[in-house]
Amino acid sequence: MKSFVVFCIVFVVGVCATEKGNKIASECIKESGVKSDVLAEAKKGNLGDDPAFKEFTYCFFKKVGIVGEDGKLNRDVAIAKLPSGVDKAEAEKLLDSCKSKTGKDAVETVYEIFKCYQHGTKSHIMFAS
Repeated sequence: MKSFVVFCIVFVVGVCATEKGNKIASECIKESGVKSDVLAEAKKGNLGDDPAFKEFTYCFFKKVGIVGEDGKLNRDVAIAKLPSGVDKAEAEKLLDSCKSKTGKDAVETVYEIFKCYQHGTKSHIMFAS
């Protein structure tokens, strides 16, 4: 199996650090068709506008329960997945401001929420390989 980069957001780092998280990421890589170079650029903070990366983000967030099928944020789940050391009050405020973001469909909506969170937090994308 090809090596791949596992994409994790700070509030799902606990999930990604597990075998289950790696399995979900692997499934989402296959389902979305996202390329490893796109994930590598995202690791550097260059999110871009790649449709496969958007699909990957939606797939991963949906499978870990952070968003529903409709792309709406499950705020309580996201907060519950925050690792220790993250200021929960600050994260709650940021998530509350980002949850109203929308796109043309569920995939775009999740990506807009993701970008909003990424631009508003000091704790950016977390990757593992």
